[in-house]
Amino acid sequence: MHDVRLFAAANSGAAVDQFSMGYWIAALSFGVSVLGAVVGLACVLHAARSARFRLVWVTSAAVSIGGVGVWLATSVVLLGLDIAGTAVRFDGGRMIAAMVTAFGAVFVALLVIGRRLLLARLIPGGLVMGIGCASSLYLGLGSIRIQGSVEISPWLSAVVLVIALVTGVGTLWSFQALRNPLARAATVLLFAVGVAGMYYAGIAAIDPAIDTAGKAPDGLTLFEFVFPMFVIGSLALTVPITAVLIAPDRRETAAAIAATSRSEDDVRRSEHDARRSQHDARRSRLESVR
Repeated sequence: MHDVRLFAAANSGAAVDQFSMGYWIAALSFGVSVLGAVVGLACVLHAARSARFRLVWVTSAAVSIGGVGVWLATSVVLLGLDIAGTAVRFDGGRMIAAMVTAFGAVFVALLVIGRRLLLARLIPGGLVMGIGCASSLYLGLGSIRIQGSVEISPWLSAVVLVIALVTGVGTLWSFQALRNPLARAATVLLFAVGVAGMYYAGIAAIDPAIDTAGKAPDGLTLFEFVFPMFVIGSLALTVPITAVLIAPDRRETAAAIAATSRSEDDVRRSEHDARRSQHDARRSRLESVR
């Protein structure tokens, strides 16, 4: 049985099945979050090295991390949500607002932290990202429509905010501070764990109260909204993935340019020395003739 009781102490708490489609939906959500973080990290690294295309890389990173790693991942796992005694529908407008909020929060956070690790920029950037991701989650949860009402626990909402802030600051710090590939891989996994923790704490914060006399909920089934967005999000990731694969490593390019410049300087210096030696030799012969 997957049924869990939200707010068991509350008389109105309804039985909620978070995995009505099976546990694989949670694994899929985790994988989506990891994929978004991996592509986003690659874009962040390119943004730090690029001047001309920095804004393009930052936008791609925000789509990958915020749009896919946060919003799409939490929306996918919502597909398994089932509340006993009522149909579940969703407000499409709020779901779109949640997506835009997640993207915007990561975009602004990446602009705030800049290229180099500075605590004075990291903390505000992490706050923007954390608050934005928590807001995105609650916009998504706030879009739930049932035959009755859904209330949200304030103290569990605070827990969600803390998880989101820790995830935001930690992710941005690790993106800038860590260079080891294994450390970066661990960062991606911890980001996905943070997103999952934020989601499940958020689900625990909702208290659905069923009203059997109420009208059936209006809105979309989540599948009608998320499946097209899943396809669009997957296709959208192909753009930054392709860009990352074909973009030159700017460190290697800079090193090659510097090496070429040094070689050219060496050639010019050798030519200058040869001309000077020839001039000195001619002058010596003239002096010997005299």
